[in-house]
Amino acid sequence: MLKNLPKHIVRLLLLLVFLLILALAAKSYLTDPSFYEYGHYRADAVPELAAGEPVYKGSVYCLGCHEQRRADWSIGAHVVVQCEVCHGTNREVCLNPGHESDEISQSTIPTDTIRLCTTCHLALPARPEKQPQIVLGQHPFPDEETPQCYTCHNPHSPSNKEPPAEEGARSLAITEPPADLSEAVSKCAKCHGKQGQGRNKTPALAGMDAAVFIERMNNFKSGASKNKTMIKFASRLSDEEIAELARYYESLPVSSTD
Repeated sequence: MLKNLPKHIVRLLLLLVFLLILALAAKSYLTDPSFYEYGHYRADAVPELAAGEPVYKGSVYCLGCHEQRRADWSIGAHVVVQCEVCHGTNREVCLNPGHESDEISQSTIPTDTIRLCTTCHLALPARPEKQPQIVLGQHPFPDEETPQCYTCHNPHSPSNKEPPAEEGARSLAITEPPADLSEAVSKCAKCHGKQGQGRNKTPALAGMDAAVFIERMNNFKSGASKNKTMIKFASRLSDEEIAELARYYESLPVSSTD
């Protein structure tokens, strides 16, 4: 039959047969002998993995050395998030008890918190509404560069809620700012609370001595104090506006615990 075919067709068929034999030989040579012994995987991989030392240890292992973090984390919204989700795994650190003071432990502290936090909190259509979400470029101020998240949020126990009165904080009457200060005060409230009572890691402004407030704002305005958000905010205020803000926050009642 092959004799009746043109020579170039015969040669093509022989080439295909040769390639098929070569492929079967390569498959036989490259396939691990234990492959498909129990299923579509390499059977020898099971004991190899079992013999390895676990790297991901979970929060129970981490919190044994970090009591203060346990206190914050256990009552916060991030209690469902394991430590290594944000801090990663570092075998040298994890196998070294009391590593808090070691230089190597610094590798477990995230530096770019914007990129890290937006992994879960960047606004996406597919995310459930109950998941706290932000739109980069609009948070916390649309006209300013987004600061590192830890400047306003406690990463171990984040919250944007105002402290409730039933937890010991006195219920404060809402004091409306003067109309000419409303825009500036609304920006302050993003991080410092509606009544300047402070929020998470940001300090309280309510009741602050006016002279102290003015001095701190001038330090930001001159660049003597380093905080990108505050430097941009202060640089847009006149001396008169800073003085008015100082008087406003000085007049606010101080939130305290009994």
